[in-house]
Amino acid sequence: MKKITVATGHLQGCFGCHVAFLDLHEELIEVLDLIEILRSPINDVKEIPEVDLGILDGCIDNEENEKIAKVFREKAKKILAFGTCACLGGVPGLRNLFSREEVLKRAYLESESTVNGSIPQASELPKLLPYVKAVSQVIEVDYELSGCPPLPSSIKETIIALVEGREPELPKRNLCHECVRTHKELFIPRREFVTDSVHSIIELDRIDESLCFLEQGILCMGPATREGCGSRCVKANTPCRGCMGPTPDALEQGAKIINALATILPAGGLMFMEDVVGVGYRYSLPVSIYPCLQPIYEHPRQEEKNE
Repeated sequence: MKKITVATGHLQGCFGCHVAFLDLHEELIEVLDLIEILRSPINDVKEIPEVDLGILDGCIDNEENEKIAKVFREKAKKILAFGTCACLGGVPGLRNLFSREEVLKRAYLESESTVNGSIPQASELPKLLPYVKAVSQVIEVDYELSGCPPLPSSIKETIIALVEGREPELPKRNLCHECVRTHKELFIPRREFVTDSVHSIIELDRIDESLCFLEQGILCMGPATREGCGSRCVKANTPCRGCMGPTPDALEQGAKIINALATILPAGGLMFMEDVVGVGYRYSLPVSIYPCLQPIYEHPRQEEKNE
């Protein structure tokens, strides 16, 4: 099988997706028999060469990220958005709830640890964009592999599919279908099951490791999240936070979880949570269909300022 040439690039994020690639361990040798990596942050090649496949991890947060993404699109025949930040905007995308000025002020002037702070103005620093964007909101993306980070096994399967000229198969069902916990009463519509509160896992003295989180009054994003992660958080007795993104049939993840919980939470139950938006849109805010959360729209506060 002929090797395909690959270039990888890191945008805004934690670098965890590239580390997940290395987490293939000895299986990495099998993958390297199929691809030739001409450029990556790991081998520190600066120029972006012409390649068969460009792999980008991280969201687009500043002008440099945007420039790199566009050069990758010019140089690569195909682009793979690698990881949740690249596919959906990820946790950095929560910045879209605020204006750029508010974010800079909070980070450099108002944080509790700041003394005599100042906002950096050096010309060498790339300027923040008004909003965080997923890679597909800046360039055309051919394939996506979500996960924070993606499973090493999924990375290997995706690369093999692309080398063989196949479309990578992505899971279509929600996480509840692969969840290892038992669901005793979740799908039985009766008044007695409706919980009167929403708990954080640190608020409970004991969590039943075998029972569905939702049946214990603990908010879990499983109903609104794509399967394919192997339920790794759930197996560690931690509810799903939604890093795989919404299922293909969901318009957006936040609305999907509200709809899913409508039958088991009392009216206004979610309002007792400290950060409702941060739960439902933790990883997917930049690709939300809700207009005032979309990066392509002017920020509501900016519109008021313009008026």
